[in-house]
Amino acid sequence: MPHTELSIILFVLMLMTGTSYQISSEKKCCSSSVRLTLKGGTTAFAGLFALYVYTLFGQPFMLLMAIGILLCAAADVLLEIKFIWGTACFAAGHLFYIASFIIRKAPGLPSLLLFLALVLFISFVARRYGRQAQMDIRPYFAYALIISLMASLALAQPLPVFLGALLFVVSDGIIARRMLFPDKNPWDRACILLYYAAQFTLAITLTL
Repeated sequence: MPHTELSIILFVLMLMTGTSYQISSEKKCCSSSVRLTLKGGTTAFAGLFALYVYTLFGQPFMLLMAIGILLCAAADVLLEIKFIWGTACFAAGHLFYIASFIIRKAPGLPSLLLFLALVLFISFVARRYGRQAQMDIRPYFAYALIISLMASLALAQPLPVFLGALLFVVSDGIIARRMLFPDKNPWDRACILLYYAAQFTLAITLTL
């Protein structure tokens, strides 16, 4: 089956399960196990697609990407059980993304400059707003460094790959905003939409 048709099927599946998850979460109309299955399953579809692409072409960076996405699917569930566990699992997924990017195309100076800029930014945010989070932000600061490195290395990849990484960063930025300013609108719908769009984009870029 042509990759375009498979990508469309992936999009429809992720749209259906992702929308079902968001609706069930807002209306509390399903059990927590069903909601977790929908949440993690949506990401798992992207991971399985990436794994399928790897079986066709056998490129190591494709396998690493597939593992990274599947780890994120597990993290989706772990976040709801214990947030720090989910964060750690997401960090592991990003490490596989990082390895995938490095193997696919070596980074250059722009990646380094972007990483330094992101480090300065998150350091400023952590220093200025960290105390009001009322929690130990060090694990989340470490996570922010990892995802910053992931996004910076994506800059050296084909443009759609960087777009997927950027969507991921923005989605996580919304979560960080929620943690620092819990009294503000959490933007839940935007957060989950951007997240699933990121995983979908990263998966289909393996066919480029």
